[in-house]
Order: sequence, then structure tokens, then C-alpha cells
Amino acid sequence: MRFDKHDDGKSEGSSLGDTPITRRGLFAALAVAAGLGLLGADTALGWDYWGQNAAIGQGAWDAYGMLNGKINCCRGRSNPINQCMGWANGWTEWYAFRYAYVQILRYALNLQVECDYENELWFHLSFYPLTACGDDNYNPRGHRLWFAADHDNLGAIKEDEQENNIVTFDGNLTNEELGVGTGRHDTGWKHYQYHDTGKWYRRTSRDVTHRWCADLNIFNIYVEGVSHDENVDALHSQTGWISSTVEHTYLTTEDIQGIVCRIHAADDDTLNWDVRDASISDATDIYQQAYGGNFNQLFLTEFTKVRDDTYQSDWGPVPGFLTTMRPAHVADGSRAVNASWGGPWDGKEFSHTNCTQPFQINSAGVQSRASAWWAAKRFSEGTALYGDGAMAIISDASGLCVNRPNATAAKPSKLNLFHSGYKDGVAGDRASAWVVKEVPFKGALTLNDGKPELTRAEPMACSDPLLTCSPCRNWSDVKKGNGGNAPTHFSYRWYQSESDEVPDGCSGASIIGTCHLSNFGDMPECAAYRHVGMNMSELMCIEALSLRLEGSPWQGSIRYSMLAKDGGWSDAAADGEPVGEGGRSLRWSAIKVWLTGDVSLHFDLEVRAFNSNVGWTAGYVSGTGLDAPTVNGVGDLTASNDLRCVQVDLIPKPEGAVVLRDFSRDGRILNITEDEFADMQDRYLSCVVMQAFPTELRKGTNHDSPLVHRFHGFVGAGPVHIAGVKVVYHADGVDDDSIVFTETARVGHHTASAEATAAALKSRCNLNDHFGEEKSTGFTGWFYDAELTSPYGGSELTAGEELHLYGRNRCTVRIEYAEGSLHPEEGAVYRTAASDSAPEAAGALELPDYGKGHESHSLGGITLPAIGDDGCAHKAVYWGERVAPAKPEEVYRKTSDGTWRRYVPICWLTSASQQSASTGSITAKRDTVLYIKWSLAQADGVVSSK
Repeated sequence: MRFDKHDDGKSEGSSLGDTPITRRGLFAALAVAAGLGLLGADTALGWDYWGQNAAIGQGAWDAYGMLNGKINCCRGRSNPINQCMGWANGWTEWYAFRYAYVQILRYALNLQVECDYENELWFHLSFYPLTACGDDNYNPRGHRLWFAADHDNLGAIKEDEQENNIVTFDGNLTNEELGVGTGRHDTGWKHYQYHDTGKWYRRTSRDVTHRWCADLNIFNIYVEGVSHDENVDALHSQTGWISSTVEHTYLTTEDIQGIVCRIHAADDDTLNWDVRDASISDATDIYQQAYGGNFNQLFLTEFTKVRDDTYQSDWGPVPGFLTTMRPAHVADGSRAVNASWGGPWDGKEFSHTNCTQPFQINSAGVQSRASAWWAAKRFSEGTALYGDGAMAIISDASGLCVNRPNATAAKPSKLNLFHSGYKDGVAGDRASAWVVKEVPFKGALTLNDGKPELTRAEPMACSDPLLTCSPCRNWSDVKKGNGGNAPTHFSYRWYQSESDEVPDGCSGASIIGTCHLSNFGDMPECAAYRHVGMNMSELMCIEALSLRLEGSPWQGSIRYSMLAKDGGWSDAAADGEPVGEGGRSLRWSAIKVWLTGDVSLHFDLEVRAFNSNVGWTAGYVSGTGLDAPTVNGVGDLTASNDLRCVQVDLIPKPEGAVVLRDFSRDGRILNITEDEFADMQDRYLSCVVMQAFPTELRKGTNHDSPLVHRFHGFVGAGPVHIAGVKVVYHADGVDDDSIVFTETARVGHHTASAEATAAALKSRCNLNDHFGEEKSTGFTGWFYDAELTSPYGGSELTAGEELHLYGRNRCTVRIEYAEGSLHPEEGAVYRTAASDSAPEAAGALELPDYGKGHESHSLGGITLPAIGDDGCAHKAVYWGERVAPAKPEEVYRKTSDGTWRRYVPICWLTSASQQSASTGSITAKRDTVLYIKWSLAQADGVVSSK
């Protein structure tokens, strides 16, 4: 607190003109404080009456340099930093007549102001009215003046030039020890019997200047016990006005609303808040305890719902971001962490050195300010707690901080509320430094006892999360202390997809939201799964809202639209664009949210909305490429009740998955019908699990409207493959090397796969009329048997069956004349020897006609059917079949001069290698051309008839 003093009663540098404090607001605050025990002091006398050193008529005065300085808490004369200030009036005199002699009576008034207690939120000022009285005594008989008792001379401390008195005091005076002899007799400053001269001031988010003066009315004057008020017409005196500034608080409450958390000591992560006996009874103490991962050490953070219409400050009707912390083990949420005794001052701790109060969970004050807390990283100006995230947790009722009395003890010990009574009194106290750490739901789950495939329509089970997931693996103690009611349950969501991806929540993607609230203003951005808006005050309605994706590894957008109370859905906005506008008193009642693009293939949405007079409504959004008309709205679709809070979270799913069963607490076992099994052939089943609170139990005036409805995070289980009928396609063989395609077909009617046929075809594998074309016309099609005797035209498949199909490619071997080869001459007769009597060689030098012979095929010991495409100069064979062409015998032709010519066939030559094939065979791996060349024999081989 800072004091400025001026004799003219004006405050230099005062913010009074900029920050008017209404009488109604001041006395409302005073009433609230009184209700919390803040004004219960029996005696608020100052320990140091510095004003006694002020001279009569000095005017404004100070101790220890208060001019333009700051006042700290005074703790006695031994404290060298005692600071106070005041105003000392001059004498007020008048003549009194008694027994025929004249006496001059006088008094003076002095006001001393000091602080005797302060903490992060509250400031207690004590006002000490000091008076002096005296006389010029001309009574030689020694009669005493001002000698009286229990008479009503009224004094008051006034504030901010108001008519109302904030403090009253007894204004009776006496100088009974004076009045003997002649001359002037004065008492000096006395405090006499003044009581209740203090007032509590609550710090707000800005400095507030106040002005005070002391006022005294003298109605009753007694001399020697006899009324003596001649020439006295209600004497009145008032000091000059002195001003001070109640400095603002430096609380910067963190956004911890809407989470499940544990709270551990900043110095030791193992020491946590703990409701040790898991009790749900009132006045249950909270301990520091080593972390055990159980519900006794978990708390739900939610906005306070303080029903206190009298409290007004620049924090708003209900101070923004105040938190209530409910122990998670209480299933119905009916208990809250509570500052049991309310205020910092109960009038009993008179040492003025510190203040300590109990720290418990309680039901009585769930909606009182005693259950409202600040979680602040900074205690005061320039003083930060140690380490990232370390906070002071401060009672909104008292300004006391949660404290570990045995700061270094690892053993269980009760926590309390504490403050030293000095500004920054706990800023350096490590026992009051805490870290609030969100506790997500995490772990590992399996489906179908870890078996990777389901071969028939039977129930599918997800493993028990209690065994492998945290935060809670054993509820036995919790149930015992909670009347047998489990504080949470698990909900299961089942997917089917073509992908074998396991959904998880580790993508790093999140939704960030912000909004503008009526009677509050813009809210800072925060994770939208916690809250966008507030759900605890009817005065705070969403006027504008925006959402955006952050950290997504996939491209896409988040889109949203809101339903106006005066009718109609807004245009869709996307990726941080606002819907609505602050300051225009817009009111909305419902919201639609959806994803587009690749991100929608990997996430669904959970959307919750809170409406006045309705409570929470919720829904899930699943789909790809959605647009506004196809999305279901969440909230009050009748457009009757104001939208106050929205929560939006991403639900991971396998790529492109379809929801098979939505979230259900009874969904750990999935019963699959025969029809569903048939429809899911060769697809994958997976499950997403979340741990939720039984919010339906939290109804009524005391604990409705829960902000926290589940742990953040999901655990995925699976995938399990739904077995279909395995169909294996063999091309040009029967062993594993011949498999060209495998499919898992659905039960029911099946035809051969076109993809399998495409995979079986070999390039340039053609029959007679299509030789040279790229696409094969030589494939046999598919057969049940390797001998290719039973064609496959389709069949009815049953679950568990395995079907093998066979097909072969066919090639052609073609015979052509090589370049330079002799051709048969028309009319020429060819014989097997150079003799007219030798047999005639019919068709000599002509290309062979394979259609005249018997066609047979055998490959790998398997007899294959005739192809039926043999003909002149070409023969059809199966891919991989070996062919050994026979070389024609030499022939003779008699010339016109009677000599014989011998014709010799040169070996078959292949188009592929141009190597002789006469001594071996070729393997048909493509369409093959064999070339024959007929030549005349060498001269020495010619036989002549001459």
C-alpha cells in the first residue's frame, strides 16, 4: 500500500478519479469479508502509536518516510521497517463557567493509519484515533476537569468523503490526573478505549486509491462529574484527508480449468496432495504423500460456481478463472477442496506474525468462496516461483497459500493454509510452491487375447484397462471409501477399416479455441478439449468463437458454424476465423464442428456444449468431406437457451475407418452378427477406449455442470483381421513360385479376380491370329485343377475355405524361311536319293504343317489339354514347355540336263539367339520364330548321273 499526504486534503498521484469506488461496492465487499470471518478481530489496536509523537497541529505526519512510499505490515517497535501515517489537528478551545470562575477547555484529534496484516489478496488497515485534552485551570481548590465515564461523545473514521462511517469509536475524554493548581494542564495523545478500528481491503487487478479522515463530535461535557455544556453547541472536529493506494494483486492465474491433475511439491515430484483415507466425509484432511498413481491423489479442476451476487470488483461478478478442485475419488463430485475457516483473521491469533488454517475437502462450501482457488505462477511483483510451472495455490476467501508444514518430509503429514502476514510472505517459501500436472489416460490394450485374426462370428473382447492402463489400476480402496461406487468408468468405441493401423493419441495434433464472453471479454486461447467459454455463470454467454488445428501431421481444416438464438445457422468459418463478434450482444444456442481433408481420415471429433437452463449436451462427428448441412448440431437446437461453453477434442481412428459401435461403457465386448462378419471380410477391427466420470450423477444445485467429464487421452487396441476366404491364383505352375495373386474374398458368391488375371498375363503371349500384339490372348483362364480340365466360372465361398485356382499362358512356335533360303520350285520333284527309283519326298522344302499331327502336352509331370491351335508353320505350346524341332532330311532334284542336285537343310535358327536348335530343345518363354534355310550342297557332295 502506498500513502501520499497533503495538508490540503488532496491526494497527489491518486487514481481516485480514474477508479471510482462506490459506497455500495465498498460495503458489499465489507459484508462479504465479514461473512467469511475477515472482520472478526476483538481488538485491532496498533502495536505502535507513532501518532503520539506528532505535535499538536502538525497536520499530515508520517513515520519512517511514508511520503510517496509504500506501507508494509507493522509488527512492533522492534521492527525497523514500521510504517504508518496520520494527521494531527490543532486545539479546539472554549470557555467554561463553573462556580463563578472561568476555565478554558481544549481537545485535539489525531488519526494514525497502519497495516497490520497483508497477503496476496487481502490487506488489513488499522485506524487509530488519538485524542488529547487539557485546560487552563483557575480553580484554586483543585477541581478536575473532563472527568466523566460512559458518556456518548461519538467518533468515526470516514472513507472516500462519504457520509457513512466505516469505523466508529468512543470519543469520551478525561484529564482526571490534571486540574490541580493553576496554569495550563494538557494530557498529550491518548488512545483510551477504542475498539474495532480496522478494515479489510481486497486487492483487485488494479490499484485502488482511498482517502480517510477521523471525525469527532462532542455532545457531553462534564466537569467534576457534572454536566457542563455552557456555550457548547455540539463541538465538531475533523482531521484533514489522507490518501493511500491499495496496490493491485499480481495474480496471473494459469489456465488449468477442465483437467484431471495431481499436485506435487515443486521441490519433490514424489510428494503429492493426497486424501489419504479416500473418505467422502466432510472435513477430510489433505496430506502430502508419495505418488502412488491412485485416485486419492487426483483432483478435477473446474470453474468455481460461487453464488455471491454481493461481491463486486473489477474481476467481475464472479472472479474470472477461479478454480474449484474436486477430489476425483468422490463419484458424485459433491466434495471440494476447502479453506474450512474462510478468512485469514479470526481474532484469536493475536501474534500478528502469521496465519495458519486447516486445509480439507468438504461439502459444505462447494459453492462458497472458501472452495475457490487461484493457481498463480507469480505471487507478487517481480517475484516468480522456482522452476517452470511452479505455482502458489491461494484461497480466494483468505489469500492464504497451501503449505507443507514439514517442507522436507517425505512422510505423510497434513497440509495447511499459511501466510506470514507480510507482502511477499510466501514468495520465497518453497513449502508453498506446487506444480499442477495433468494426468492423462494412457496404457496398452489388446483385442481377442492378442490373436491377430478372427475366423468366425464370435464375441470380440478388449482387454481390461484396469490391468494395464493408468492412472488407476486398482479400485478396491477407492470403492471401499466411496460407498462401493466407482469414481470412473471406461467407454469403448469400435471401428472397422481397410487399414491395419492402430489408433492412438500421439500424433501431436490438438484443437485450440478462444471466444468472447458477455460481461467478461476475450478469453485467452486454450486447448479446446478443456473449455472455450465458461459454464458457471449465466452472465457469461458466448458472443464470438473461433477454433483452429495445431500440430496436425495431415493436411485439412476444422470448420464450424453456430445457431443464432434469433434463428438460422451462421456461415461456416474455418481455421481460426471468428463466428460472431464481441460487443454486439449476440447470442447463440448450438454449434456444429467438422473436419475436412486428410485430417478427417485420421480423426473424429467429440463435441460438448453447455447451455443455460439445459446443461451439457454432447455428440460425436465422424466422416470425410462433410459440409454444414450434413453435420449434426450440438447444444440447444430449439434456439431457446444461451450457449455458454464448448469443448472440442480429436478422437484418433485408423485411416478412413467407419464407426461400428459408438462410445459405450458396456462396450468392452463386441458381439458380431453373422451378417456383420460377412460384411467385414478382409477388414480390420480396432477399438478406442477412454476413461470417463459418471457425470450423470452430478445433478442438482450443488454439483451440476461438470467441466471435467473424462481423463484426457485415448488408448487404442487392435487391429484384428477379419478372416475371409483365401483365394490363391497359380499361373504357369502349381508350386509356391507360381503364385501370382492372393486375395481374401468375402463369404458368398465369388468370381475370379480381374487383378489376378492381369497379374498372370505374360507379355507377347499370343495365338495364331494375334501374333505380335502386346496384350495376351493366349491365357487359358482359371481352372479348379492343375490339369486345366475344370474351368472356374465362379462359386459360393464359405468362411474358413481356401481356394486354389490354376491357369497357364500359351505361346506359339512359328516356322519361317531364313534370308537366302531356297524355296520349293513349282513342278519340281524331290526324291530321297539321287535316283529315279528313289521314293518321292512329298512337300520337300515346304514349311511343316503341325495341324496334321497329334497334339499332346506334358509339363512338370502334368498332362495338359490340347490347345487346338496348331497349323501350317506354327505350333501352340504352354509357357515353359520345352520344344525340340526335328530337322528335315536332305532331298534331291533331277535337273534338265540329267544331273542331280542335293538340297541340304541348315539347322533351325531361333529369332532370339540365332543359335542352332537342331541338337537340343527350346523352352517356350515367349512367342518364338524358328527359321529354316535350304541350300545346295557343296560341289563335292553332288551326285551326277553322267
